[in-house]
Amino acid sequence: LACRADGDPPPSTRCARDGGPPRARGGRVANRADAGRYVCRASNKHGSATRSIVVSVECEDGMGWDGM
Repeated sequence: LACRADGDPPPSTRCARDGGPPRARGGRVANRADAGRYVCRASNKHGSATRSIVVSVECEDGMGWDGM
């Protein structure tokens, strides 16, 4: 899940599962356990902004990546 924002100076960004720690950046395969509400926050010396999104994960085979 990418969190992007524009500003001057450029803001720092982070995205975390609601109530959880920030996720490590980098590509990885999503699974059903990754579904839920996420909050992205951008901030710089002028202030901050947040956006909340809900992520759902669907699998083609209907079973999930781990076969469960």
